[in-house]
Amino acid sequence: MKYVASRIAQAFLTLIVFMLVIFVATRAAGDPAMLVLPVDASQAQIDSMRAQIGTDRSYVTQFGIFLKDMSTFNFGRSIIAREPVTKLIPSRIGNSLRLQLASLILILATAFPLGVYAATRRGRLPDRVIRFVAAFGQAAPGFWVGLVLMSIFAVRLGWVPAGGMGDGGLSDWKYYVLPTFTTSLLLFASMTRLLRSSMLETLDAEFVKLARAKGVSSRRVVWVHVFRNALLPIMTFMAIWVGTAVSGSVVTEVVFDWPGIGSTFIRAIVSRDFPIIQAVVGLIAATVLAANLIVDLLYAVVDPRIRVGSTKAIAARSGGS
Repeated sequence: MKYVASRIAQAFLTLIVFMLVIFVATRAAGDPAMLVLPVDASQAQIDSMRAQIGTDRSYVTQFGIFLKDMSTFNFGRSIIAREPVTKLIPSRIGNSLRLQLASLILILATAFPLGVYAATRRGRLPDRVIRFVAAFGQAAPGFWVGLVLMSIFAVRLGWVPAGGMGDGGLSDWKYYVLPTFTTSLLLFASMTRLLRSSMLETLDAEFVKLARAKGVSSRRVVWVHVFRNALLPIMTFMAIWVGTAVSGSVVTEVVFDWPGIGSTFIRAIVSRDFPIIQAVVGLIAATVLAANLIVDLLYAVVDPRIRVGSTKAIAARSGGS
């Protein structure tokens, strides 16, 4: 329980600090009232708009209202669209999550088996090919990959649409092909290389040698003993990926005109629509912290030594004080 309580407390304090950073950053970007109103607006009009937005109050008061609103999911109204943010964001998040879910399925179906296969064929031709593909995936800019794929498969060959999301018909899967591959490439490359290196490190462990000496089959050693222990860094990596899943792949959504939260976030930054910016960034922060908290708790399930070590450390600090 002490382990769980300490992780929850750390996540809560981190969230408060992050909210302060969001608040300061959005206010430092400029006065949104000056962006909404025409250039020749009078001072009275400017003051009236600031009162509507809430930027006429002190920063301390604004931050208190900001924390209260964020805790109750009251993100205010979009300055540009003049609609509640809670009506604008959910559909965009849904579109982004659909794309990220398709990408995750593709990644799990390729990165895990290829990472394990490369580790078990270390130094051989399959390992070299997989490492080359993974290195290319990490080095290639996302926007360049998207534009190249669009030029070949959408413009020249005409096999799939160049952008958009479709109208809800059975043929909508064609709209997912290019953005899914573009979004998956970097994560696939990173996860494949990380899993390979983690597997190689675990394969040299003493308990693996002991299992082999006892006559355990190679398949069971790899997929039961080694793979489980190699998952720890993958779990951390997936927790980071959750933030990307919530925000959407900004580059991919812009290139393929995908109506997700990432493209909405970019438009909000350009127009200084800080209610949307605060809502999106706050949502990303809360989701990433929650994902990391879950991963910390799962660590203790996968490797009980983590829970025991953390508990002893907490007890030692308590005794010392």
